[in-house]
Amino acid sequence: MKEGIKIKKYIRPTTFAQRRLMVETYLKTRNISQSCKRAELSINTFRRWYPRYLEQGIEGIRRPKKHIRKNLGRVLEKYASRAIELKKKNPNWGRRTIAWAIIKENNDKKVISPGGVQKVLERAGLWRKNKNKQVFKV
Repeated sequence: MKEGIKIKKYIRPTTFAQRRLMVETYLKTRNISQSCKRAELSINTFRRWYPRYLEQGIEGIRRPKKHIRKNLGRVLEKYASRAIELKKKNPNWGRRTIAWAIIKENNDKKVISPGGVQKVLERAGLWRKNKNKQVFKV
């Protein structure tokens, strides 16, 4: 007996025609599962698109929502300057120690990650990218 191999199924994005058919069918029948079957969509898709239809009308379901990153990896200036200050005071501290110290100063609120500290220090010229790689000669 063969072991079941789990294959991820590709789920194609919905089209405007599918979304419109789903909403129109639902408005006629008031049956979610029937409207989803007719439009060949899942109930979760209905739950995502129907509230948008109620808010914005047919234009609300015309285009998929754009996913815009809001943070973009920006570190606030006060935390960046604090990371630079800590690195200058303690040259042996690494990015994790500096991030931990800044987090502790801010009542355990995660305001900067170790990666954020590293990027700040790289821009300031206080961090070498290949600093931790060791070369052993035989």
